[in-house]
Amino acid sequence: MIVATAGHVDHGKTELIKALTGIDTDLLPEEKARKLSIDLGFAYKVLSNSGMLGFVDVPGHEKFIRNMLVGVAGIDLGLLVVAADDGVMPQTREHLAILNLFGIKKCLVALTKIDRVLPERYNEVQLQVKQFLASAGRERCEIFPVCAPKGEGIDALSQALFRYAKASSSKGNIARAADYNFRMAIDRVFSLKGVGLIVTGMVFSGLVHTSESLVLSSNGSKVRIRGIKVNSQTSDCAKAGERCALNITGRGIREHSIRRGNWLMHHSLYNPTKRIDVDLEVLQSEEGVLKHWTPTHLHIGSDHLPARVAILSGGGIAAGKRGLCQLVLDRDTFVCHGDRFVLRDQSARRTIAGGRVLDPFAPKNGRAKPRRVDSLAAMRGDSAAEILQKLTDQSETGVSLQQFIVSHNLQIPKINLLITSLGLRLVGSATQQRVFCEKRWRELLDRVEKTIAQFHQSNPALFGVSIVDIQTLLTPLVEAMTLDAALNVLVAENRLRVQGQKFYLSSHTVKISQKDKILLDRAIMVLVTSFGTPPSLYKAAKDIGVEVSSLEKALKTGVKLGDVVMIKKNRYLPKSSVTKLAIVVEQLAAQSNDGLFTTANYRDEVNLGRNFVIDVLEYFDRKGFTMQVGNHRRVQCSADSIFL
Repeated sequence: MIVATAGHVDHGKTELIKALTGIDTDLLPEEKARKLSIDLGFAYKVLSNSGMLGFVDVPGHEKFIRNMLVGVAGIDLGLLVVAADDGVMPQTREHLAILNLFGIKKCLVALTKIDRVLPERYNEVQLQVKQFLASAGRERCEIFPVCAPKGEGIDALSQALFRYAKASSSKGNIARAADYNFRMAIDRVFSLKGVGLIVTGMVFSGLVHTSESLVLSSNGSKVRIRGIKVNSQTSDCAKAGERCALNITGRGIREHSIRRGNWLMHHSLYNPTKRIDVDLEVLQSEEGVLKHWTPTHLHIGSDHLPARVAILSGGGIAAGKRGLCQLVLDRDTFVCHGDRFVLRDQSARRTIAGGRVLDPFAPKNGRAKPRRVDSLAAMRGDSAAEILQKLTDQSETGVSLQQFIVSHNLQIPKINLLITSLGLRLVGSATQQRVFCEKRWRELLDRVEKTIAQFHQSNPALFGVSIVDIQTLLTPLVEAMTLDAALNVLVAENRLRVQGQKFYLSSHTVKISQKDKILLDRAIMVLVTSFGTPPSLYKAAKDIGVEVSSLEKALKTGVKLGDVVMIKKNRYLPKSSVTKLAIVVEQLAAQSNDGLFTTANYRDEVNLGRNFVIDVLEYFDRKGFTMQVGNHRRVQCSADSIFL
């Protein structure tokens, strides 16, 4: 279990940790000289059950609040330190607010420096602390009076910390290690002679072993783990909930290329973003309303970067209230659903709000549309199962599986278990798979069928509609692979039929005007092959006595009806003629010992012009009916398949 101290400057945090662990966390010469914690300090206490209690000593001075925010990210318990001689101070209030914003539920209070006050003052400060805790929703928080230099009260506080550590039993960390990919927020980077490059930080999820590879968020570089230390002890792995030091190596990796705020993570999580949708809570202590497009400083993981707040509903968020927002960042970051964060004002002098990441894949357009806001409300759920169920219940077009996996940092066995347990349907393939609940999937099938019916009504002369046109007509937009899957199901259920690349209702019949039908019938008569090589489109139009454009329109209608076949551009034949020509091919191939025939063989058999014969045979090749073998051809399938 990791414990972070919090509290006002000079209230005895570092001295308290020294009394609990025997370790002085002030390591910097400047810290020693000023008797003030500037950077994070770390200490560890071995428990009787072979476990480890880790302490993060965070700075209390207001100028070093940024480092404090790094220290509380990813911890299990907050140890709020209040000096008996000072009582509750400004940083005390701010630090407890930050613990609340980070979702740190477990908290203890150490009332230090009790040797410096009279009993009356001690009772007064204790009452003040209890009232302060109650106002922050921490009524059950235990208070331990201590005098660190003399060791008074240290045993009682230690026993309480050990009790909390035992109660936590790391079940949550075990799940975070087993079901999620590795993520570590880097808070220090340095080089050791004879060892190499070292990065330290809190492991947010997953586990990693020596010799495994990870990705550095700063530039996407691949690094290999050479060695691991957990709580200052050499280990073969590091897992969720632990502070660790990793000895890394990689091509082109140098100390200057890594900074506090970077992540070391599994390659699947390398998805930089500059827009994140969040559930935001404004502190009760704020004056006025947090307005749209307010400039702020975002603290998340161990990172710190400028951000604008885009309010998604209403003009602002009042003090003490929650709202859905989009954070627009100045540079890329790497986050997952559920990550906690804090916002400070533009001058970075005070904490104004905080909350949870809902969606790292926040859209630039349509971010405030009702459908999008409803989706974000569903993402407020605590578990991936609850959120996935709500999203699939809402979505008319399904939920992107890949996006959900990355957003929630799920391993494949975990997401497969969720899909099965919730009775959901996977549609599509590869990275474009989408997840549907059965109700929404059947609604999509009905909507596709209705869209095609409406197309038939508007275009009675067309026998079918392409997948591209269906996608254009559908509202809301459905991805091509999802639509393809829906069409295949509709065909399998005999609700649709398909010919070539066109889909149509089983009950649909093509309707054309009487005028067009007469022209089409005359055109078919002219094109019948029994009269020799069919005339060109120009000659046929002249023979019939119509414009070429009118004849071509009629023939294209015939193609749509299935009565006419377009052999090539400006070359049309009646379907019956194509059938006869195909039968001749089959007969010719059957007469040959090896099943092969030449163009000349076929020309002599049908007694038609060479150019026309070549056009016909090439059409048969394209349809898969025949195949060229050198200067010969062979039959590949039945002639009936030409019109499928």
